[in-house]
Amino acid sequence: MKKIYRFKPNQGWIFMLILLLFITNSCKKELYTQSTTDDVNIVGYLELYPDQFSLMTEILERSGTSGYLGAYGTYTLFTPDNTAIKAWLVKLNKASVADVPVEDLKNMVKFHLLADTIGTEAFTDGKLPELTLYGQYLVTGATNQNGSSSYLVNKQAKITKPNVRVGNGVMHIIDEVLLPSTKTLAKMIEESSRYTIFTQALKETGFYDSLNVEQSEATDTLKRFQTAIIESDSALNVAGISSYAQLKAKLSKTSSPKNHTDSLWLYVAYHIIPGANYMADITETSALYTLAPREIITSKFVGQMILLNDDDFNGVHEQGVAINRSFSDLTTSNGVIHDSKNLFKIKVRFQVPLFWEITDQPEISSQGSIWRKPTGSTYVLTANGASLVAAYQFERPSAGQTPKYVSTTATNRYFSNSDYLSMSMIAATNTARNVWFEMKTPMLVKGKYKVWACYGQNSNGPILQAVFDKGTSMEQTMPTLLDCRQTLDASGVVSAGAALADADNNMLSQGFKRYMAHANETNVDGIKGSIPQTGTGWNVNPSRLLGTVEILTTDRHWIRFTHVGGNTGQDYTWIDMIHFIPLDKDQNYPRFHKTAAIFQRPNL
Repeated sequence: MKKIYRFKPNQGWIFMLILLLFITNSCKKELYTQSTTDDVNIVGYLELYPDQFSLMTEILERSGTSGYLGAYGTYTLFTPDNTAIKAWLVKLNKASVADVPVEDLKNMVKFHLLADTIGTEAFTDGKLPELTLYGQYLVTGATNQNGSSSYLVNKQAKITKPNVRVGNGVMHIIDEVLLPSTKTLAKMIEESSRYTIFTQALKETGFYDSLNVEQSEATDTLKRFQTAIIESDSALNVAGISSYAQLKAKLSKTSSPKNHTDSLWLYVAYHIIPGANYMADITETSALYTLAPREIITSKFVGQMILLNDDDFNGVHEQGVAINRSFSDLTTSNGVIHDSKNLFKIKVRFQVPLFWEITDQPEISSQGSIWRKPTGSTYVLTANGASLVAAYQFERPSAGQTPKYVSTTATNRYFSNSDYLSMSMIAATNTARNVWFEMKTPMLVKGKYKVWACYGQNSNGPILQAVFDKGTSMEQTMPTLLDCRQTLDASGVVSAGAALADADNNMLSQGFKRYMAHANETNVDGIKGSIPQTGTGWNVNPSRLLGTVEILTTDRHWIRFTHVGGNTGQDYTWIDMIHFIPLDKDQNYPRFHKTAAIFQRPNL
């Protein structure tokens, strides 16, 4: 049975939807009325309501920040009221604002202030898009207590009055003073009783020191912030690991954990990601690049769970692990901590051939009335100037001659599963057509592959250039152009004829192959092939070798096809499959049938 590769679209937007539902469906009085005044700036607004903000006014004056907050600008200030500041002074064991050192007051203001105007409409269940002037991120989320919805900031303070618009920005009134994290990633992990085993692993591998550097002292700007996704002692216990000694015995292969080739070093490196990645960030990306060289963690959002390394690979579902949300999104002075519910480590995968049916996309298969319809159908793949398929990108998604999914009943060409992607391509400026389109592949294990493009020949078709990961450090251009006008005759073989093996080898030597089974081939289920072995139609479903690509990171990758020549006819680009076959594997088989049946190499 043919392996079908299906992928779910990114679902990180669900966080925002949940947040909006909290706000709009509250059964009590709406808390989020918006106040607007252009008559005063931040300082002026605070002075208008001394019964609420006299202490914040005093803090601005003593810290020397009232000057610029009283002038023109674009700021967002999370403003504690008098009650909140009095409680803060009690925690500091101070009788008044005058008793707090000026430097501490400056830092207090900086931590509540962003140099941009950010209203609640920009809030997500995660970090705000800008750093505070203190240099740490603020995190927002929604809570519902007694049927009343509100925003929380840093899981500490509730916004009691949002979106107070003033002449130089916006203010959000909060009921507690926000406290910045003063501990590094290393210190916070070490001081938690949940992570004694992982703490020792950090120290033995040398990562403790690199995670104990304040962002202002980091010489590598890419590591000013880092993210650690770690297992608790209890999660490791479930995996049969009750001590660091057991972890080392299980993972360390060189007995030298600081050796960068040692499996324990790689295990810890695999848990650390450059940048501050909060849960909302993780749901918005399908891959997290770790400090383990060329190793990634895949992520997806399913229901209310964030799953790591939950993948479909080679037709098999690999069960992932969930992030423990109760112990995640913990901000430190130089990053963020997440807690994994189970042990996870680098997945050891081996290269296998991938025969990618490019129309296997959930957004298309969900269209039951058109999906591989026996009587034929067409489905336009763009709407409102955007692609309807997460794995497809088009240069001009609003083009008049739009890309289409086609389920065909044609008898002069046969496509695997009787469907293909139809495009209108052009090299010159023509807003009705696309210069390029690209597709996101299924997961490819790092290594070298021969890349075969399987298509329906059309004498009015274009010539296309294939490029992998365009615009990234992994960009690779395929050396052979895909001339969609060519039949299999271009290989120099004008008929498969009786000497089929010789014909196959001759075509292969010229960078062509037949990927659809011919009528004289029979698979193990007794099904005969679709295409004639000789005569009319034997040559119109070629597969062209584009070249060899080196996949550097096990992940899904983008492949772009750009028009570089040939014709520019409407709907004359017909792409069916793309084969990624390791260099040492059979390049000719399996073959395919219009009904999705598979034909393996016959035993001769």
